[in-house]
Amino acid sequence: MVKVRPVRGMRDILPEEMIQRQKVLDTLREVFETFGFLPLETPALERWELLSAKGAGGPEVLEETYRFKDRAGRPVGLRYDLTVPLARVVASNPTLPLPFKRYQISRVWRYGDVAKGRLREFWQADVDVVGSVSMLADAEVLACAITAFKRLGFKDFTVRLNHRKILSALIRYSGVEESKILDAYRAIDKLDKVGLTGVEKELLMRGVSTESAKKILDLIGLSGKADSVLAEAEGLLSEDAEGIEGIEDLRNLITYLKDLVAEPKLKVDLSLARGLDYYTGPIFEFSGAENIGSLAGGGRYDKLIGLISGRDVPATGISLGVERIIEVMREKGMLAVEKSKVKVFVAKTSDEVIGATLNLVAMLREKGIPAEFDLRERSLKKQLEYADSREIDYVLIVGKRELERDSVKLRDMRNRVEKDVRIDDLTSILENLF
Repeated sequence: MVKVRPVRGMRDILPEEMIQRQKVLDTLREVFETFGFLPLETPALERWELLSAKGAGGPEVLEETYRFKDRAGRPVGLRYDLTVPLARVVASNPTLPLPFKRYQISRVWRYGDVAKGRLREFWQADVDVVGSVSMLADAEVLACAITAFKRLGFKDFTVRLNHRKILSALIRYSGVEESKILDAYRAIDKLDKVGLTGVEKELLMRGVSTESAKKILDLIGLSGKADSVLAEAEGLLSEDAEGIEGIEDLRNLITYLKDLVAEPKLKVDLSLARGLDYYTGPIFEFSGAENIGSLAGGGRYDKLIGLISGRDVPATGISLGVERIIEVMREKGMLAVEKSKVKVFVAKTSDEVIGATLNLVAMLREKGIPAEFDLRERSLKKQLEYADSREIDYVLIVGKRELERDSVKLRDMRNRVEKDVRIDDLTSILENLF
């Protein structure tokens, strides 16, 4: 026998859950388009030379990337995020009007450890602004994501902010040589998983001295209100021009964001590193309350498109973790359970009225009312039981005697009551019920 289970790390999504998922995705799509972002889709497969480009995903991500050769022997891989494909699209379409604001909601693949909330095939929802160096673009991306979370019903979440230039400056201030800065990023990025002791071990393993490692741990412990953390960092980094530039960027970003969104909950967190190598400026992450963990993350990547095209184009964006968002919403009872999108089931009492039944179904569908009918030639009782099992609220019962009076029976399945309704009045009555 053939094994019927999905490939490990991947899963089927059955209708009840898919209805919930569609509601989340529809909400995200509506918010993204309200902010002026345009839809984009890219292939699941990309050339390996793109995915493995130095400065794109980084070695740890590439280790998890699905890689193989096609039948012509060309090395290809499944995309591990939606940002690198966007960079390719921009690089191959130099006439795109800038700024280019795009969103993409689609699947990505990574061959990592499988655990609760961590699969190998998962959905992301990204918004990006390409072609602007201004912190206004970063503020726009964050404002869009904040609005999306609020629209989904999230009330208690925090936007954590840092800047790669500040982080680099702090690492230099700790005495780490320039060639080890990227190694330090990767170690710090594991803080949530391994804790301070684990990060210290990781730094030492990557060749950072004990003294420098301890300084880094002290410095990344700075967190709290944005103004106070940035002021403290400014005092430490007064001699580092790049660090001061990063601090000014964050101050501008925060000012713009407060004008775009009412009372955003912001936290400057100097331990935030974001593991992907392509980030160059502000980096951000959305964290939920009660140890929910990260719901979204992103940042500025001004060099990524240049790696592909040889022409630097500034860009910034954020990725919302659809799987994590849905998991949290389901656990917190934020998603209604629906077994069907059908509003009306049309049941026949006998084969004599099959033509009228199908005509009625067609009329409802033409009016935009989702309608279904029996495909298995069951008795009326079985049809009603089926509609009940699908939690369809209303059933139209088509009978010979009722048709002679140009009417049908409308049955309310929740209250178990029914009444005769004239066919001419049916659509207006149903529209009022919905």
